[in-house]
Amino acid sequence: MEPLLQSQRVDERLLIGLDRPDDAAVYQVHEDLALVFTADFITPVVDDAYTYGAIAAINSLSDVYAMGGRPVLALNLVGFPKDMPKQIATEIMRGGFERVQEAGALVVGGHTVEDEEPKFGLAVVGFVHPKHILRKGAAMPGDVILLTKSIGTGLLAKCGKHAVIAKEHLETASRSMSKSNRVASEIAVRHGVLAATDVTGFALLGHLMEMATLAQVGIELSYKSIPILPGALAQARDGSYWPTKTWENMEHFGESIEFASSLAAYQQSLLFSPETSGGLILTVPSEKVDAIMADFKAQGESAQVIGRVVSGRGFVVTE
Repeated sequence: MEPLLQSQRVDERLLIGLDRPDDAAVYQVHEDLALVFTADFITPVVDDAYTYGAIAAINSLSDVYAMGGRPVLALNLVGFPKDMPKQIATEIMRGGFERVQEAGALVVGGHTVEDEEPKFGLAVVGFVHPKHILRKGAAMPGDVILLTKSIGTGLLAKCGKHAVIAKEHLETASRSMSKSNRVASEIAVRHGVLAATDVTGFALLGHLMEMATLAQVGIELSYKSIPILPGALAQARDGSYWPTKTWENMEHFGESIEFASSLAAYQQSLLFSPETSGGLILTVPSEKVDAIMADFKAQGESAQVIGRVVSGRGFVVTE
């Protein structure tokens, strides 16, 4: 796309586009309103059709929340095998539809193609105030890093496909993937947070590296502070079923990250393992941390301090 984009006209109303990529594009309509545009779809991460549809929708809506916006309209993006039973297809769509409804948005259409492997997701339009946009590249030295969901969904979903995981661990991962980032986003905007992204395919370390690179800052991450889903560490230690993208992330981001010597290879690998419908990473000015953590608690939401933003360009993971 890069050669094509060089000839694309400039529009000052495009606040966020591909010149400085973020979780979604943002286009200003007037002084107090901008539109957020995003699209995403995933292959099945659980066996239950309804739950898969719900997770796919939550995953797609998350990019709007990562920008500080609220979803308004959604289009279904569907790729189903020709021989898929109608009941299964309907349940997938129902799971997605109900999550969109819960988000206060409307499903207004979509597009379907035949595909050998099921794929489902959404194209989403949202609203955001131009002065309250959350951006990947807005972290500042001294900020405290918060994570709003535990990691390990990608690894546990992979193990679930091979039936080598305890049922309760897969159910916990499914609940995590099914949880919306809406409230976390609202809390961030309410407290004037400027920097955020959601944790998905690039894993925790990859998405933090994106934030650090765009903001030209360093990261100090505390491994013991990172929330990890039950069963994920045991599966990582076993090492039989890693998502393929784990190694791609490690190759792309790994050389720039320094790990404490006490951290085993499997512990490091888990931080490169892709997430599905992961939580938000927020970087919060230190003077706002107590208030925002109290707000998370009051709303019944989880958030964990996992590190801090520092001057320079280093990326360190301590014990």
